[in-house]
Amino acid sequence: MIQKLTHYTDSILTQEMARMDLEGGRVKVVWFTNHQNKQSVVHSHPYYELIIPITGSNVLYSYSGSLMTLHPGEMILFPAERYHSGKYDISDDISERMVVQIDASIWDAAMRRTGLDNPTWPRDVIVLDADDVSSWDLRGLFERMAQSPYLKKAYQDTILVCELTELQLLIQQSVDSHRTQSSSTTSTLVAKAVEYLETHYTDPELTTAAVAQYTYSSREHLSRAFKEYTMESIHNYLTNLRMQHCRRGIAAGLSVLDACTESGFSNYSSFLKSFRRLYGLTPADYKKQLRAVQQRKEIAQ
Repeated sequence: MIQKLTHYTDSILTQEMARMDLEGGRVKVVWFTNHQNKQSVVHSHPYYELIIPITGSNVLYSYSGSLMTLHPGEMILFPAERYHSGKYDISDDISERMVVQIDASIWDAAMRRTGLDNPTWPRDVIVLDADDVSSWDLRGLFERMAQSPYLKKAYQDTILVCELTELQLLIQQSVDSHRTQSSSTTSTLVAKAVEYLETHYTDPELTTAAVAQYTYSSREHLSRAFKEYTMESIHNYLTNLRMQHCRRGIAAGLSVLDACTESGFSNYSSFLKSFRRLYGLTPADYKKQLRAVQQRKEIAQ
């Protein structure tokens, strides 16, 4: 029997929770519905992520100092560990999208099966043409992937590798036919600033002034360009990087204080307020939430 996809409404699935579901080489396929304008925080995943907007307005994605407009019916691929954020401007009643999250190890196993000679596209953000997505019924392929938990355990990984091999060869077909696109617009200055932030964000002494000095630009010019190409201020971008690192630490079992300190936050009280403002709960509550999810998963197994 075909099972329905997990459905989230006006909510963002944290990468820690998604990673729990992906343990053991799984593929997670979910459906998101937004009724309100929303922007996801800057984040990355330890897995590959593919997104197909189904209905509603275009989605603007930011990554590495570049902007990409994704139209309904197209598909965007984010490689593992690539920082990005998305902005959903809802001009219709709702905006809906299918999101596929693929464990890096099983993705790599499928890539070896393709026989492709070290293709470069899996390391970059690319968009597939809507006609190709429709013609090859990639939505149908993803829906089949979502059924893998209902297969016999001994068959799951083999079937998933076959499905992913098919997906990767179809993407290569689009690349060969020049039916993919990269960023809509890119700023070399912002790309350099983003790279510096993503490398040094755990340094509690890191400031906007230090980033401006590194990029040989004025603080005012860099701040304007950074906001334009990332949809965030430098301060907020840095906070989001530190928060994600902190959440990973909490998920790995660190105390809230240790996770805070190791992520580059120097003021614990300010950190607690920012965490609650961004995620709607305290770090301690988040730790309990992760524990509850893990317990439910263990019971289900």
